[in-house]
Parts: sequence; C-alpha cells; structure tokens
Amino acid sequence: MNALLRLLVPTLAVCTLFMVGSADAARREVPLRTPQQLLEMSTDVVLARVLPEVEIETSSDGGWSRRDFTFSLLVEDVEKGGAKRGDRIEATAWHRAWVGPGDPPPSSAGHRPLPLAGEVARFHLRRTDDGALEVVLPNGVELATSADPLDPVRYGEPPRVEPDEGDAPEDAAAKTPADPFGWEIILILLALPVLVGSLKQPGKARWTLLGVSLVMFVAAALIAIS
Repeated sequence: MNALLRLLVPTLAVCTLFMVGSADAARREVPLRTPQQLLEMSTDVVLARVLPEVEIETSSDGGWSRRDFTFSLLVEDVEKGGAKRGDRIEATAWHRAWVGPGDPPPSSAGHRPLPLAGEVARFHLRRTDDGALEVVLPNGVELATSADPLDPVRYGEPPRVEPDEGDAPEDAAAKTPADPFGWEIILILLALPVLVGSLKQPGKARWTLLGVSLVMFVAAALIAIS
C-alpha cells in the first residue's frame, strides 16, 4: 500500500500541475496591470479629456469582430512623458468580441475599459516603433469612479434607445380609463322608464311597452357578457 501511495502521489501532483498550466494557457488573456506596472510600461501618462472626434474602424478576423479606436485627447495634466498641458494628442486602442460558433479560442479581448467622448481619464500610453501612442494593454485607461466600465457603448456598440411610451398604442389604450357609460348601461337606463311607463298603460299598450323594455334588458345583458 505504501509503495502504491508513493507512486500515486507524484503522478497526481504532476497531473494537477498540468491541468492548472493548461487552464492558464487556455485563457491567454492579458492580466490586469497594477498601477506600478502601468507606470513602468508607459512612455507617457496623461490626464486628458476625450474629444468628440473618436474614430472607430470595424474588421473581422475569423470569428472575431474587432474595433480599432483612435481617440483625440486634450491634455489637462502630465505625469510622465514630453506632452504639455493643452496639447492635443492621439491614442489608439482596440477591443474585440467573439461572434463565431462555440467558445472563443484562447486569445485576448483587447483594451478594457475604454473612454467615451467628453470624459476625463488617466491614460497610460506607450510609444510604438512607428511613433504612434497606444494605450497599454489591457487596462491602460483609468476612468472616473462614477463611470460605468461595462457600458457597451464604450466598445463601439450603438446607444440603447428606450421606446417612447407616448408612441405605443397599446400603452395609450391601457392608460385610457374605461367608459363608465357603455351601451349596456345606456340600454338599461332607457329600458327602465319604458318599463315604468308600461305599468301605467292599459291593455295592449302595456304589453307592447313591456316587450320593448324586455328586448332592451336582454340586449344589455348580451353586451355585458360579450
């Protein structure tokens, strides 16, 4: 038994390490950087406002739908690099989503979160070989604490349009109060004086008016149950 355990324990340990390593390799998502890592990886760190001129290019790669963003930034403060307050610079970022069948292959989804036009954010940027500035992967943009980092509009999705309740006919019908004087009520109100008047008439006239009032009551009942 002891010999069997000595053989099984190392084997199970190796299998466990292999499974953990395989799971880590399968994810292959770029891990979130710490503030210190972001600072060390950046050539430029600025606090900047995103101008309205945001360019988005959409492309497809296999089952991936990719969007490349170019942000125009107005620098408000400089923490690292050669930019100056008031400078206008451009920064690039990208994000993609799996739209193919099944689970996505191991790969990174890109930058997250991304800023919206008009927001002020801290940008950790690195200068590429061709001189462009790109956001450090994956979390090189630091949003305000009040911002929603999961808003799909940040990743190029169109804004969600809420339906106008005033344009929905079914809603308008639901809000319209029911008419308290429907046809059945009107028929009953007309039948009552006919019935009372018939009791004051002699002979054939009485029966005629009784018949008319009866027809009105029956019609009101049919309308009410329909």
